[in-house]
Amino acid sequence: MKTARRRKASSIPIKRRKRRAVSKRKNRSAKPDKPQAAKSPYQDGYQTGHQEGYSKGYEDGSKQAEEEKTDHLHGWELAEKAGYEKGLKIGRYEGGDAIIDEQLPETHVLPDTSVAQIIASGIAALGERVVHLLTAEQVAGRLLEALEQRKPLSVVRLGDGELLTLAQESVLPTEQIRQEGGFLEYAGVKVPDIAARDRLLAAVKRADIVGIPKLRQPNYQRLATDVFQSYGIDFRSKVLTDSLVNYRLYQDGHLSRLMKGRRVLVVGNLAQPLAEVLAKSGVAVAGAVAQVQGIHDVDRVMGEIRGQNFDLALVSAGIAAVILADAIAAEMGRAALDFGHMANAIIKGEAPLQA
Repeated sequence: MKTARRRKASSIPIKRRKRRAVSKRKNRSAKPDKPQAAKSPYQDGYQTGHQEGYSKGYEDGSKQAEEEKTDHLHGWELAEKAGYEKGLKIGRYEGGDAIIDEQLPETHVLPDTSVAQIIASGIAALGERVVHLLTAEQVAGRLLEALEQRKPLSVVRLGDGELLTLAQESVLPTEQIRQEGGFLEYAGVKVPDIAARDRLLAAVKRADIVGIPKLRQPNYQRLATDVFQSYGIDFRSKVLTDSLVNYRLYQDGHLSRLMKGRRVLVVGNLAQPLAEVLAKSGVAVAGAVAQVQGIHDVDRVMGEIRGQNFDLALVSAGIAAVILADAIAAEMGRAALDFGHMANAIIKGEAPLQA
């Protein structure tokens, strides 16, 4: 949006702007003189020097722009890039070396040790505090075991949408969640919605495997930590995996193995096109439950799901997918995977399945 505004503000070619400026000066000089207060020599000199300097700078800038065959927008882009790089450099210092400078005694330095080396040493020293996440292979193994033994198993995933929903009136103020979670209504939650928060929390606590973000960014792993601590959820007592496990299962070849010989139910707004692609790839599609209108539509959707006969459910329904996957496992005793945007990738052909 910023780029668009800059483009509009500077869309007049330099030569045309120059002519307009000259035209305006001529028009002003043609107007009848108005009585003015006497100016001091300083004021006259200042104004003359200012105008000459401005004109000289304008002429030089115009000439340079013509020589380089560029426009004003290009100049803005260069300035924006320079500002970004400067901000990145400052951010890296503030987030790395500045912290080390604060922690070192006044008379100590570490001249031959990089930030990465220092962090690696610190992580090694904190080994007992590291929380292990299940790999995609381990998650696939548990899903296969559940499918073979016909046991319930839910795999849910927490992204920024789920975490912001859980953070309502417990970790973050409502207004901040509105500002940072403008996409939440699209994902099925209209803030504030404490009922949705509480229902989501109950599903997370009950789920068998919970995917959390690995990236230590504000609304990802760091927010997951704050949310878990706020609700008394122990990282070490919960079975965790990477929140991108849905993609990992496909990339590592486990997804096809999980669906082979199984009756697969697909749930979500893209259920029908996903079912068609899966069927063409040789998957035995048991059914497609489409149109999930947010968390408060879960009960109606579960009513449709209960009438289906399937082994594995792939649920792509935004934030509601966490509640649905948990309910499918807990109420129906089936295996359910929070499938997310993996459905989009398959439909678009970005993640082709082997027939």
